[in-house]
Amino acid sequence: MNLLKKNRIVIILILVFPLLLFSQEKIVLTLEESIQTALENNPSIQMAEKELAKAKAGIWEAYSAILPSIDGMVNYQHAWDIQQNTMPNFLKFMLKPQPGTLPPEIEAIFNTYTDAMPDVVQFSFGLENTLRYGATLTQPIFLGGAGIAGIQMAYASRKLSESNLESNKQNLIYQTTNAFYAVLLAKELMDVQQEALAQAEANLNNVTKKYDVGSASGFDKMRADVEVANLSPAVISASNNYELALTGLRTVLGLPRTYEIEVEGELNYTEDDFGSVPFEEILTLAKRERPEIQMLQQQKSMASKSRILALSQFMPKIIFQTDYSFMAMRDDLNFHKDDFSKGFTSAITLQIPLFHSFKNAKGYQKAQLDYKIVLDAEKQMIDGITAEVEMAQNKFYEARQKYQAANESVALAEEALRLANLMYDEGASTQLDVLNSQLALNQSKLNYVSSLYEYQMARYQLRKVTGILQGIL
Repeated sequence: MNLLKKNRIVIILILVFPLLLFSQEKIVLTLEESIQTALENNPSIQMAEKELAKAKAGIWEAYSAILPSIDGMVNYQHAWDIQQNTMPNFLKFMLKPQPGTLPPEIEAIFNTYTDAMPDVVQFSFGLENTLRYGATLTQPIFLGGAGIAGIQMAYASRKLSESNLESNKQNLIYQTTNAFYAVLLAKELMDVQQEALAQAEANLNNVTKKYDVGSASGFDKMRADVEVANLSPAVISASNNYELALTGLRTVLGLPRTYEIEVEGELNYTEDDFGSVPFEEILTLAKRERPEIQMLQQQKSMASKSRILALSQFMPKIIFQTDYSFMAMRDDLNFHKDDFSKGFTSAITLQIPLFHSFKNAKGYQKAQLDYKIVLDAEKQMIDGITAEVEMAQNKFYEARQKYQAANESVALAEEALRLANLMYDEGASTQLDVLNSQLALNQSKLNYVSSLYEYQMARYQLRKVTGILQGIL
């Protein structure tokens, strides 16, 4: 019985131990590594890359409209019933002699013979089985501008896909940066709350010692106890927010939830002169570098070429075609080489569109409207980007000023707490003054950490709306 239990334990360990190892897989990521991981794993990037590959393939597809094409052909036909044709019997009229041109007895013989002939005859063309094989070469000569316009649209589509991929990359970089700094922020906030709790516990110990020797009141000790009790839930909440931030980063990176990750970095202030660049220069840069603007330019180009495609439906088309084939006919299926005869023909076809039930006219009207819609979208996008740049620059100024104010307040709050503790030890102040100073210092540190996060994200946001987010990390 004991042996059976031991075997069960061994089996359970064999099954569970690999899972424990996998669940404890741990990676430490810097900001650069996080971005690289996100770019490699994110589905939106992978889809954008596939769309780009499709657009590149579409260029060759567009060239096929103006390049020659060769098609092979094998055709077998069986006639279950060969159709007969009816024609006048020309032999009857040709053989019938003219009166007086022959001796009477001979003329009578001819007349008797020709009168017996039918006025019409029926005969059929072809045999039961027909086999034909060969190849046809087709070369468009003039397509009304549709061929060249299609190629230009394909190149514009490729550039559109490239800009779309760049836009997805910049959005993902910003999302990853935001998630990465959110983890740093959550960690810093957790440290601030833990430090505040440690200060409250140290203050409680100090008050307890005073209370034990009779130099502090029970009310002071009660207030110190309440402060510790009030800070404990904040520490728990900060710790939970840190875990949530890690989960958010893991999701952006496309990593399995079983991965345990840590971030390597700090929330530091980095002086950035880009925010001091005049608004008009930043706006000009955004109009030139934003992937969305480049995408819209390609959409406008494609809409313009679509008008040419629609217009080409009114134009004549010239197509050259050559057919080289062999054909044989038999009443049975015993085809031989000698049964086949060669055919070699060439033709130039002029196609002139005359009336297609208003289809071409409405198609051109739709193409014109599509082009105008793109022009309206361009104006709307320019207005939107202008507003985004203005808001991002103002946000940067605000975040920088908030950091400077928060940085000064931390030093003042630390000095105020030091003096409050000193005065309380000497009996010159109350426990309430110490608790208020601790609360002020805790709030100052929270504001300071938050201002660092806002400043860093304002830096990245300003570059994102300008279209130059890559290369500044």
